[in-house]
Parts: sequence; C-alpha cells; structure tokens
Amino acid sequence: MTTEQTFLITYGLHNFVSHAPDAGRNAFVIRRHEGADMVRHATSLIQGSYGNGADIRLV
Repeated sequence: MTTEQTFLITYGLHNFVSHAPDAGRNAFVIRRHEGADMVRHATSLIQGSYGNGADIRLV
C-alpha cells in the first residue's frame, strides 16, 4: 500500500477520493457526489499534507 493510499484510508477519504501519480505530482480525484462539506474537508486535508505537490481534481 502506498503512502497516499494509507493517507486516504487513515482519514476516511478512500470512499470518494482516489490517487494517481501524475508526472511527479500527486493527483487526487474527488468525486463531487459527496456533500460540499466533505469535499471541502478532503481538499483541506490533502492541501495540508501535500501542499503545492498535490493536484486536486473534482469530477
């Protein structure tokens, strides 16, 4: 299990956030069908942990 997968599981984001390495960056894909509060929470956790090294996409 990768560090990113462990991160998603630890914070309970694995049900609606996925991760894929993308040209040396970390691409996190958040499914919009979750509530706005959960999307905001996931975005905040990812930015706090990965900073500018994260590419967050909403689909």
